[in-house]
Amino acid sequence: MFLFKSSANNEETITKTEFKSKFPFVRPKESERKFVSPVIEKVIKDITSNMKDKDLARLFENCWPNTLDTTVAWFNVGEDFPRTFIVTGDIPAMWLRDSTNQIISYIPYAKCDDKLKNLILGVIYMQAELIISDPYANAYYAPPESKLPHPKNPWSKTDITTPPPSSATWEKKWELDSLVSFLKLSHNYWSNTKDDRFLTNKIWLEAVNSILDILEIQQLGTMQEFKNEAYKFSRLTRTTTETLMMEGIGAPVKRIGLVKSQFRPSDDSTTFPFLIPSNAFASVELSHLYEMIDTTSPDIAKKAKNLSQIIRDSIYSNAIIPHKHFENIFAYEIDGYGSSNLMDDANLPSLLSLPYFGFIDNDDKIYLKTRDFVLSDWNKFWFNGEKFQGVGSPHTGLGYIWPMSLCMKILTSTNDQEILETLELLKESSADTGLMHESFYYNDPNNYTRSWFAWANSLFGETILHLAKEKPDLIMIDDFKFIKLLDASK
Repeated sequence: MFLFKSSANNEETITKTEFKSKFPFVRPKESERKFVSPVIEKVIKDITSNMKDKDLARLFENCWPNTLDTTVAWFNVGEDFPRTFIVTGDIPAMWLRDSTNQIISYIPYAKCDDKLKNLILGVIYMQAELIISDPYANAYYAPPESKLPHPKNPWSKTDITTPPPSSATWEKKWELDSLVSFLKLSHNYWSNTKDDRFLTNKIWLEAVNSILDILEIQQLGTMQEFKNEAYKFSRLTRTTTETLMMEGIGAPVKRIGLVKSQFRPSDDSTTFPFLIPSNAFASVELSHLYEMIDTTSPDIAKKAKNLSQIIRDSIYSNAIIPHKHFENIFAYEIDGYGSSNLMDDANLPSLLSLPYFGFIDNDDKIYLKTRDFVLSDWNKFWFNGEKFQGVGSPHTGLGYIWPMSLCMKILTSTNDQEILETLELLKESSADTGLMHESFYYNDPNNYTRSWFAWANSLFGETILHLAKEKPDLIMIDDFKFIKLLDASK
């Protein structure tokens, strides 16, 4: 039952939606939830009560609010602006990429809930402060004033980095998509809420300037950068993807307009540092940055627009590779010298996700050939088991499929049968836990990694919302109209 009832403190009484499902209801008790948004609860009720498949509905009910329920570690409204620290799940640190993707599907409803709006704005400001403290880092500790626990990162004990980490740094792996995720969150918030006050805030602008400076430095070829040693990372490890070759420098590249990313979104090191999905993502969000600040900061906007076009042109000039079975496809990584790595990884951004973040249309010929390649045995991290098929990652090893790749397969598909079949795989991948996981073994979903991985839960929720809006006939009752959700949330 769902009760939408005003009370003295303007909070809602919320209980689980009552319907039968093979999956358990696994949300925390109401009193133990980290953050509650009445509008999000209303959307959950409206979606689940109108879904055909109640097992799918229960997964949505558990997964979509998981970030709000469990990972909002600190939220401070503040006198000048809010600040929000969101952990990734079972690791007590905040990743720029993860925190963006954990909350981004709530943004369309933020204009109906001021507290939710402030929470999201708080993530933007928190990310800005963390970027200023260490723009090469991928994950951070909570600020001291939060009084949250400050456990040492057990994997970083032997790390040697240039520049040295800041006191806020949990891990200092240079991942291009981390900084770009901050731009994505800023643009999504701005375009949905029409709140533009942060665009002239000195902290936000300092973070933006820092990002543009780092991107220009990382456009340098290896020998050009080596003279100044802008970034190095080395770690004592038995896992090659946890460190960089040549004492922390990484594989050499030739300057061609792209931006180096020494690590992938999986936190694994790149084979060749020009990571194409991350560069494509950067091109899109730099153009969005121009759109946001063209009138308020025209010089910065012009710089962003120019950088966006240089990256895009270089991708089309250097990263389309002939393949004997798929004609021309996008490479996953290149080095500017002619070498390329043809594969895809489940983590986002990926080649599969190129249309999802707006780089290319999902009916583009080169994208469709690339998609066919990614979803085939020619992709070295495509795993085809007795029942499950999907994209994995070297981060979790051979045979482990990531539910996020299944979500992205749906989000980029125009084939109804493919979508329905993939939804069934997602249901089965839950292994009766009622939540999504980082990965699962391709012949045994009960063999999975990370039981608490909020990003995967958020992306599953986003996938269901996408289908409810774009293809309601596949998962919703016959007379369902997505617009009712927006009306009901006001």
